[in-house]
Amino acid sequence: MNIAFKKFALCISIFLFMLISINAQNEVDALRFSELDWQGTARFMGAGKAFGAVGAEFSALNTNPASIGLYKKSEITFTPMTLSIINSRSGYNGTFALAQGVKYNIGSAGIVMALPGISSTLWKKIQIGFGFNRIKNYNNIFNMEGRSNGFTIGSVYAEKAEGLDYRDVSNEEIWSDEMWLAWEYWLISPKSGSYTSYDPTLAGVGTLHASTVIQTGGNDEMIFSLGTNYDDKLFLGATIGVPFIKFTENRTFREVNDKKDTVYNFQNLRIEDKLSVRSTGINLKLGIIYQPFDFLRIGIAFHTPTYYGNVRDYFERQMYAKKWEYNDVSKLREFSNDEIKYVNKFNYSLTTPLRAMANVAFFIQQRAFISAEYEFAGYGSATMYSINYNFLSENQTIQNMYGFCHIARIGAEINLSQAFALRAGYNYISSPYKNDINDGSKHYASLGLGFRTKIFYGDFAYALTTSKEKYWMYDPLFVNAANNKFITHRIMLTMGVRF
Repeated sequence: MNIAFKKFALCISIFLFMLISINAQNEVDALRFSELDWQGTARFMGAGKAFGAVGAEFSALNTNPASIGLYKKSEITFTPMTLSIINSRSGYNGTFALAQGVKYNIGSAGIVMALPGISSTLWKKIQIGFGFNRIKNYNNIFNMEGRSNGFTIGSVYAEKAEGLDYRDVSNEEIWSDEMWLAWEYWLISPKSGSYTSYDPTLAGVGTLHASTVIQTGGNDEMIFSLGTNYDDKLFLGATIGVPFIKFTENRTFREVNDKKDTVYNFQNLRIEDKLSVRSTGINLKLGIIYQPFDFLRIGIAFHTPTYYGNVRDYFERQMYAKKWEYNDVSKLREFSNDEIKYVNKFNYSLTTPLRAMANVAFFIQQRAFISAEYEFAGYGSATMYSINYNFLSENQTIQNMYGFCHIARIGAEINLSQAFALRAGYNYISSPYKNDINDGSKHYASLGLGFRTKIFYGDFAYALTTSKEKYWMYDPLFVNAANNKFITHRIMLTMGVRF
């Protein structure tokens, strides 16, 4: 790895996975709250979410609002069960760790009213829709553990301590509690002949590293939709979206010196971080679908950037440390145990990128359809700002790190009889990162089954999502990455009535 790339990696990742950063507002949050993973009804999920040109599907009001224009009857829909089973496998320096979690959430709920159009004109229907769909699920869990191969978080503290005089270690205005702990518990030691330069004491020792990350919450978007139908050829729609972010991350990191005869002073460091984010945003979506032939529909949709005017960020850190010392009979014993805690609260604004998508659907004798969609978003255009902080560095890092994300979706449905339908779908989501910094690509495959009468319907779907990413427990210049692989199984059930 050349020096230029190391400097670039430091700039783009120092906020990414670094456990010692006090402030949590950075480009990681910008991507996390800009990325969407459309969810909702079981029919929508079972047919690969590719309903932009098919229409008459409640969850498609979040993607192509013109789909509301295809409703001929009014509908009430409810997805009371979305069950997610999360599996992860993490490899760190040759050691592998597994984790599993189960989460439940309500996927969607809404109503669409199909009203008579303008009499004596070709405007046949006017539709009004209201409700919500989950557009991003944040639930995740992964564990990492293994030998450090000589790396130590003390390297990060040694760099941060550069210029601090250890003779002033008791001065709280100069030495923070966190830096005092690093000094007092032998994570760092002074270089020979210097009062202000430091070495990581545990460098080369080969300690134990372990970290666990648990993420919960989701982004549920309330929608207000309006559409119309002109001569069963042209369908127009608009949706005002009001997304609600609720995200929590609990993260722990441990470094353990079990080679007491090598560096006897330091025994254990544990860092516990909790990040909680809440916000409400607003956006506008516009869509159009055109049906030139009975067997073909094409559509396009544009989504304005979502504006989150008040992102409420709460960050809490607790640190625990133990050290050892020889007693009078030269036997190793635990000497002391300290704990420090601090909290950071911050409010800021976030504007996410605009989105655009194109849709096409082919119909086979009203018994089946095959549909496809393409969607893109430029995550490098996300912007953070606050009256108390300019975010210049973070916004520049966003532009350097993130590029265009391309999403392809295909789906199909076939009516096995008048009552039963079978569905299947597949999605590919490209990585949002530039220059192969990390891999954020995802694969999604689904199957679904539907039962319908003239009034009542019920839908069931199963979806499998796979992805992988690199994760650094702290500064990437001082530790190897853990390679994480994720598999999520999702089961959905939807019920509804049409009248």
